[in-house]
Amino acid sequence: MDTTLLRRLSAAAAATVALTLAAAPAAASNYDSVELPLATTAAHGLGCAGDVWATGNVYPDGDVPGAVDFQLKGWLKVLGVPAPWCSVTATVHWRNLDTGANGSGTGFLGAGNGFPFWWMAPQIANLRLTPGPGLVEFTLTTDLPHAPSVTTFRVY
Repeated sequence: MDTTLLRRLSAAAAATVALTLAAAPAAASNYDSVELPLATTAAHGLGCAGDVWATGNVYPDGDVPGAVDFQLKGWLKVLGVPAPWCSVTATVHWRNLDTGANGSGTGFLGAGNGFPFWWMAPQIANLRLTPGPGLVEFTLTTDLPHAPSVTTFRVY
């Protein structure tokens, strides 16, 4: 195939894709983003310590009423440098202030569950909690000495 023809076809295809993407309506967000603030913690492993936090979604129109999906994240380090041998178990305790119900969920943050290039991204664990609809208090802790974080938000 002639290179000039190939260039023209490629340019036409790129223009078509660009116009299609520009004309597509933006999808409406059906979730509210939430965060559990940083909790500083000791970690298992020689000289390990770090920070644990969580980001998540609350679904006002979700298929599971009262559910919250969290992604627990942890930078576990030795002298400020990410270390693949460090680990900690993070726990999210919840208490529904409207109903009085309470519970918790845990996630392991450590070797083997992070980004393959462990120095580029924090360790992660996924967690779904179902505290039910209402105003809910969340406390993020770990299985080792830590400074807990507490936050409250509405679950639908």
